[in-house]
Amino acid sequence: MKDLEKYYDFIKDDETKNTVRKIADKAIYVNKNYVSQVTEFTNPYAAELSIPIIRNYDVKYELFPSFEHGERKVFILYPDYLEGINKDEYISGLRIYNKSKFKKLDHKDYLGSLMSLGIDRNRTGDIYVYEDYADVVLHSDISDYIIYNLDKIGHNKIEVEKIKIDQVNFKEQEHIILNINSSSMRIDNVVKHLSNKSREAASDMIRAGNVKVNYQVEERISTEIKEGDMISISKFGRFKISKLSGITKSGKNKIEIKHYV
Repeated sequence: MKDLEKYYDFIKDDETKNTVRKIADKAIYVNKNYVSQVTEFTNPYAAELSIPIIRNYDVKYELFPSFEHGERKVFILYPDYLEGINKDEYISGLRIYNKSKFKKLDHKDYLGSLMSLGIDRNRTGDIYVYEDYADVVLHSDISDYIIYNLDKIGHNKIEVEKIKIDQVNFKEQEHIILNINSSSMRIDNVVKHLSNKSREAASDMIRAGNVKVNYQVEERISTEIKEGDMISISKFGRFKISKLSGITKSGKNKIEIKHYV
């Protein structure tokens, strides 16, 4: 790939474009200096766009974590003369135990506690929440800082231990099942149901760039949504079209949706 700028021009979303540029810079550094590097955590779309750039250099890569439902992943980039790398040097897990018997902690509680320490969100991956603990995927070099500085989440006492990435208890993110009947699979019609807004308001949100499909900004209101698509709506959250269950007697599409919480 001789002209990266032309490649970047095809990426509409500025945030995604910036992410791909950073990954490209890492690949160039590894290629020039023969030193392994780890990227920031990124989404599947940005990762997919980055792979052709990485392959343009004498650089090997591995994408972690490899868990099927994992969304936020990192590239570990290393010189092509190396046979492999030890992933635990670059990414690890933290298990955060909630020691309170009275208040359960959710995803936003754990994430908020990390952000309050000044941790960059791009240095942390997915968070898997269980009844009395959560597993967090993150860059290995910030784990000790968190262990020494995080002793409470709100009023809840917590304990933190470092674990290897293979010890993380991966699972699909917490979600609520929604069932809607939609007159069409057009994105404006689906977003209308998910946001509880009028179709006109949904169309305005889409045209303003506030809706993403599979991590890509989608500004065309006539785009057809398919089973398996991930829809992100600014201020409303993330939704996955988990199942199309046929047509109602009145001719509407029966759609099962996972709303991630």
